[in-house]
Amino acid sequence: MATVATKLENAFKALLKEGKKISPYAVERRAGVSNGSLKNHIVLLEMVLAEKEKYATNPTNVGVVKAKANKAKVKVSKDKYQELLDKNEKLRAENEQFKGELKVMADKVAQMTWELHRYKTKTRKDSTNVHNLKA
Repeated sequence: MATVATKLENAFKALLKEGKKISPYAVERRAGVSNGSLKNHIVLLEMVLAEKEKYATNPTNVGVVKAKANKAKVKVSKDKYQELLDKNEKLRAENEQFKGELKVMADKVAQMTWELHRYKTKTRKDSTNVHNLKA
């Protein structure tokens, strides 16, 4: 099993390689160690804080990787987008139709339940619920 220092160092190098924003919390989270573990390793803490200072002094470095990832997600063809909108609209209409059918079926079940109740009370002579029900 790797020591905490090794885990922290590997996490720091990985974050640098990926170009992500560096902070003590990010390094500890990436390493999978408890919060505050970096404080026990002074050399690594100084390296992390120095790298963090680079981001604080040059705000153009912050979020560069995230911006590239967002641009890649945004590029969707208009045809594909319109196709998905049409499909979504069709599914909404179908859903509304099913809701209407479900409501009608629920009403029928309720009506049949009442009719069954009336039939049972009418046919049972010793019913305690309702006597002499007239249909």
